[in-house]
Parts: sequence; C-alpha cells; structure tokens
Amino acid sequence: MYLVADSAKPVVEKLELPMILRSFFQSVKQGKRFLLLMIVLLNLPIAPTAIAQEKLQDFDYWASLCSSLVKSRKYKEAVEACNQAITLNTNEPIAWLERGDAMAGLGMYIDAVVSYDRFIKLQPENSGGLAKRCWALMELERFEDAISSCELALRLDKNWADASPAMVWFIQGALLKREGKLAEALESLGLAIRTNPNYSLALTERCDTFVALDRAADAIQDCDRAIKVNANWGRSTPAIAWKTKGKVQNQLKRFDEALFSYDKAVAIEPTNAQAWAEQGMILWRLGRYAEALASQEWALKAKEKYSLALANSCAALNQLRQFKEALAACNSALQEGDQQWDFLGPAWAWDQRANALNGLGKYEEALASANRAISLQPSQASFWGNRAATLWALGRFDLALSSTNQAIALNQNSSNAWFNHGRILASMGRTEEALKAYDKAIQGDANIGNQKSLADIWTNKAALLWRLNRFRESIAASQQAIGVNPKLDTAWFNLGLALMSIDRFAEAAVAYSRAIAIDVKNADYWTGRGLALLALNSNADALVAFEQALKLNPSQTQATNNKAIAIERLKPKPMQK
Repeated sequence: MYLVADSAKPVVEKLELPMILRSFFQSVKQGKRFLLLMIVLLNLPIAPTAIAQEKLQDFDYWASLCSSLVKSRKYKEAVEACNQAITLNTNEPIAWLERGDAMAGLGMYIDAVVSYDRFIKLQPENSGGLAKRCWALMELERFEDAISSCELALRLDKNWADASPAMVWFIQGALLKREGKLAEALESLGLAIRTNPNYSLALTERCDTFVALDRAADAIQDCDRAIKVNANWGRSTPAIAWKTKGKVQNQLKRFDEALFSYDKAVAIEPTNAQAWAEQGMILWRLGRYAEALASQEWALKAKEKYSLALANSCAALNQLRQFKEALAACNSALQEGDQQWDFLGPAWAWDQRANALNGLGKYEEALASANRAISLQPSQASFWGNRAATLWALGRFDLALSSTNQAIALNQNSSNAWFNHGRILASMGRTEEALKAYDKAIQGDANIGNQKSLADIWTNKAALLWRLNRFRESIAASQQAIGVNPKLDTAWFNLGLALMSIDRFAEAAVAYSRAIAIDVKNADYWTGRGLALLALNSNADALVAFEQALKLNPSQTQATNNKAIAIERLKPKPMQK
C-alpha cells in the first residue's frame, strides 16, 4: 500500500532505514512504482548536490584542505587545493604562503618564489614568508637574493608563523657553506643551534661543514646528536643525518660503519638517490662490484636519469668486465643524464668511458675519452693512471710512463699509479725497476679498502719473479696474493707454475685444482693440472685433464702434445721374453 504523509510529521521520519530499503526493493519488483517517490524521500543524488556546489565556492574549505595537505606532505594535491582557494580569493595571504610550501615540497622552487612573493606583497612585514622565500632562493642558487631575504627576515623579527629565527640562521649557514666560507658558516649554524638546541637539520648541516674542515670527531658528534634529538627536520628526514654520518665514516676509512649508516638512510628514505649512489661507491672501493651495481640500480629507480648513478654503474660494470654495458651507461650519463654529479663532475664519466673502451679494444677512442677526463680534472691522479694504461695498450710506452709519473706526482700513495708504472716497465724489460714499482704499489693505498686490487699487484709481481727464475720468491708472492684474495684464480695458477718449476708437483696439482674450482672453463688451468699429474705419473688423470683442456680450447698446444705422451704411457707394455 502507499505511504500517506501525516500532516504533522512525514511518515518517513518514523521509518527505519531497513524498512525504507525493503519498500524500495519491493517497488522495483512491482514495476518501480515508488522509484521517484523514494528518490525524493531519501534525497538520492541525480546531479551534483547543493552541498557539493557550495564546497566548490567555499574558500574556507579549500584553504583548510590546502593547509592540511601541506602538513601531511601531499604536495601535489595541496597545490590543487591552494589554487582553488586562490581562485576564490586572490588577496588571501595564507593561501599563497601554503601554495609556496607545496611548490617547494615538489622541488618547483621558481613557482615557490612566485607564491612567496605574492604573500610578501600582501604581508610585507612577515618574517616567516621572507625566511621561506630565502630557502627557495637558496635552492635556485640565487644566493645574493637569498641572503637579502634572510637578512630582512631577521631585521623585522616578527610574524614568524611556522618559521623561526633559527631557521634563518640555518639557511644563512648553508648558504655560506656553499660559498666555501666555512668558518662563517659554522658561526651561523652555531647561532641556529643555540636558538633552538633541538634543531636536527642545523646539527646535520654543521656536521657536514665539519666534514669539509676535516674535523671528523666534531662532525660525528653533531650527526649523532641530530639523530638522537630527531626533531625539526623541515622537509627532510633523519635519512640526511645518517647519510652525512656515512660520508664522515667513509672519509675515516671506517667502511663497515659507513655502509651501516647508509643502510639506515635508505631504510628511512628509499627514494634517496644520492644515498644509494654514495653507498654504491663505497662498495665499489671495497671491490664488491656486484653489490655496488645493485646500489646504483636502486639510485636509478629513485631518479631515472641520475648522471652520477649512471657513471657509477659504468664503473661497476667495467670491473665486472661487462664493457659493452658499461659504455652504454657512461654514454647515457653524459648524453641523457640530468648532469647531477659529485665533486669530480662529468670527468668521472669520461674516465670510466675510457676504461670501457679499453675493455672493448677501442684504444684510440679510449685515449680521447681519457684526455677529456684529464682536461676537466687535471689534478685527479687516477685519471692519469688510467690514461697510462691506454697508452700502454697502444704500445706508446714513453708517453705511458710520463702519465704514470704524473699520477705519482699527484698522489705518491696511489697503488694504482705505481701498479701501472710497474706493468709498463715490465713490458719494456726494465724488470728491476718494475719490481720496485710493484713494491711501492703494495705499500700504497690498496691496503685500505679494496683488498682485491692488492691481490692483483702481488699476482703480477709473482709472474714477473717467475720470468726472472726467482721461483721461491714467486711462490711467496703468489701466497701473499692468495692470503689477500683466496678467490683469485690467476694467483693459484701462478703458484702452480712456480711450484712446477722446483719440482713440487703434488703441490702444483693442488694449486691448479684450486684455480679450476674458481674458473672451470679455463683451458690453461686444466693443462697445468695435466702437466703436474703427468710429472707424478698419474697418467690416466693427466689424460682426462688434457682432454678437458682441448674441449675448451682445441688449439692448446701443450695439451695436445702432452695428451699424446699420456696415451703412450697408458698403452700396455709388451711382455719381455
């Protein structure tokens, strides 16, 4: 039956919602007789409601939403809400201020400055707006304008809103640090921290300033304090303090601690591309190249065209002997990247590009890249050392030695420079000078961090001693290499050669077996094992080794010749009458 409205109160008010819905669904079954009535009674929307229309025109609603979204760091949505508020009232200063905050949060500092300028025009004596404008100008590297804005904020010293004098002292300190005025920067940052002792961001900035002044102990103290206080980070997070602490620990050669700090940084802020890239370079210096490459890949996930991460990837791929991929990464860093680098700038990419081209045998192109790297950073010793390696490959030994001499002059402690110097001298037959160069390389900076490079130096020294028939010294050098890096197959192979040379065949067979365990596809290692077994009269096992060597390299002459000897020995001997 139909509902009948009471003259005093509508019948609907006396009905519970489930009853209304039952009536509605029954009406649908009965041919939708009550559909229109229920739309009216339940106020079901068939077009934008009056409330929604009111919201679209409600300045207070959009201004409040803008503020709330900025506070929750939803900057993209905040900009839309702020724009709607400003459309409704262009002369409301707070909407402009918070639009500036949202734009700054998105890294759109030009738009942020425009918004802050509109705010300051409406409220010219507001220190908070001037402070925020100062920050945005600093990010745009408009340093003189930034300093003027900060100074005016301090001179007025009123209406700070969510900014503060401490924030301005912090910004001034950061600006002075960027200009290289480190002592003045420390003074400003000290004022920020005295004004607000719980200012973690200022403590972190002072930590980084201490790093630049080589005051590592003070730096660590400030970074630790910033992490412990854990307050007033601005738009940053504690990740910045962990990252800066990792930077200090890296400079102190405390690599495991540095890696832990970077792990904390990226755990807090997984999209911090710089932290990933810096962590990857520590792993690269430690010779942990696959892990280094993985860190750079994470950096590139966070920032797709990050030039530094692309160049670092190139460096890791070079060490993994993936030269084609390395070249592509370096080219991308230089041609398509965002041109964000560390202190070496694009010279680092040119240097690693030269290494990739060397690996591909394109030595003239490699030399051009190496020269470009040096033209950009002539005081970088490693660039001269890598140029020397290219010239050596081209057979230009005198020029190569000149390059290593330049590298050594720039860094007397460079193991890489001394190592290249020794290799070039060895190829020129200047063996005694080469041995002295290897000894200098062994005493150098390869002892700190990358032990794999130290093992390479010992291995090359062992090979040179073997050529000089100084077999016992060669054995000792190979054992040193193995002690540093037990997974270095060439060190085991060289040890086998030297042991064979003094008739210690059983030990040689073991050394060759260890080399094979590391690189089972190397025909020379199988041949060496076969020779040792043949010397021990283990002819059947020797034959197996020679056959395996020939499967891998049918042109292995020693395996071919000695296989025939093993077969001859295995033939049944005729019975004597």
